[in-house]
Amino acid sequence: MKNLPCPILLIFVLSVGLILANGERAKTFADEAEQKAFKALKEKMMDQKTGLPNTLDPSLIKGKDREGYQIAKEIPEILARIPCFCGCEAVGHESLLDCFVDEHAVG
Repeated sequence: MKNLPCPILLIFVLSVGLILANGERAKTFADEAEQKAFKALKEKMMDQKTGLPNTLDPSLIKGKDREGYQIAKEIPEILARIPCFCGCEAVGHESLLDCFVDEHAVG
């Protein structure tokens, strides 16, 4: 009876490890789906003259965020050279400009 807690503890630790591993796998699949969706959107929004994606129309944005979208529309070549630090690379963003292709930069 003294050895009983060790197998139970081992089973518990292995179970927790499997649960965490499966959670990461599900997250990876979701990230891949989001990346594909964003890539398709970005290709659709691409400006053939500049080779950069067009930003979302600022008139579609409400409140203070509209000003950010207006500025992004005016200086896309600058934003394309600035990395974003919000973690959105997980959905396929390559620069700060990508945050303004959809509603990602709102709020």
